[in-house]
Amino acid sequence: MLAVGGGAGIWRASNQFPEFHMAANATFTRLNRADLGGLVAAAQDGDPRALANFLAETGTSVAEYDGDADIFAVLLPILADDYDIDLETSENATLADIAEATDTLVFILTQDDKDRYQETLHPDNFEAEELAELYEDFTEEEADGAGEAMLAAIATLHQALGETDGEHVVVVTAA
Repeated sequence: MLAVGGGAGIWRASNQFPEFHMAANATFTRLNRADLGGLVAAAQDGDPRALANFLAETGTSVAEYDGDADIFAVLLPILADDYDIDLETSENATLADIAEATDTLVFILTQDDKDRYQETLHPDNFEAEELAELYEDFTEEEADGAGEAMLAAIATLHQALGETDGEHVVVVTAA
């Protein structure tokens, strides 16, 4: 999986941003591999809703994350650096094309990711307290609830990984 758009440190705790900040939403869409070209075309369309519309029309929602999806910009590098769970390396060419066209954080979960990380990414293998400390180390900011938010995001990633197979990927967006 490769993450594009967004950027590290974009998640803001509720006490750190103005009232007008709207929480980012995450989508977890199961998509046939054959439709990845259409995904790129939708991202490059110029219409800011084209990517979301393509995913809604072509794929199937397979998981829900109720928290602020900006947490994934912090969680992905923490998983890679501290747990050797690198979800940012598959489908590089597809995601490079999407990255050039959108500011949305997009990454793709694949069968290879499932084979490598399904057991390791089980939420029971993580502690909210430790995740909160890693969040603070990464962002150099303290945020109430960051560990719990990251644990919930891990549970959602774990669920979404289970939906991948040789013919299908799960496209994750945070916008």
